[in-house]
Amino acid sequence: MNGLAALDLSLYHAILYAPHPPWLNAFFIFVTRPENFAVGLAVALFFLLLWGGGRGRALILSAGIGVALSDPLASRLLKSLFHRTRPCHAETPAHLPLGCSDSYSFPSSHAVNIFCEATIISMIYPRATPYAFLFATLVGYSRLYLGVHYPFDVMGGALIGVATGMLVVRTLSRIPLLAPLFSGSSRP
Repeated sequence: MNGLAALDLSLYHAILYAPHPPWLNAFFIFVTRPENFAVGLAVALFFLLLWGGGRGRALILSAGIGVALSDPLASRLLKSLFHRTRPCHAETPAHLPLGCSDSYSFPSSHAVNIFCEATIISMIYPRATPYAFLFATLVGYSRLYLGVHYPFDVMGGALIGVATGMLVVRTLSRIPLLAPLFSGSSRP
């Protein structure tokens, strides 16, 4: 385990102590804050409800259930189970523009939630897969760039999020009443 911990810390330092130009700081601060996407999300929900058909409703239902599951799973259950100290509390980072949360570090709740949503989107709208996962990767990387998580917190969070998203879509698509909504998606 020492080898993995050393690798995790080494990757963290490589990202944190790389150049951080002001424009990139602003970009990753913007990307890491979910509230910055509230208007875009509201517009997307509106269009999906009006013109998304069954798949649009399947996406809205799955995404809502996905976040309702993934957020407490990461924030309450797993963080309290693993008790991993955030890197910004374990040492004094040179670059910490958003400060440091008092919650535990593993897994990154941002990563769990956004990768859950990216997986749900990709299963229901397969052509959106590259965009969904590009955005999820940017959000995950923002947590590293801003110094509030170790790389393995984000990678673990991404894996947990993907598994949660797959579980949500597979479960909902097998419920007879809901199955017709998922008929156009690429569910297994």
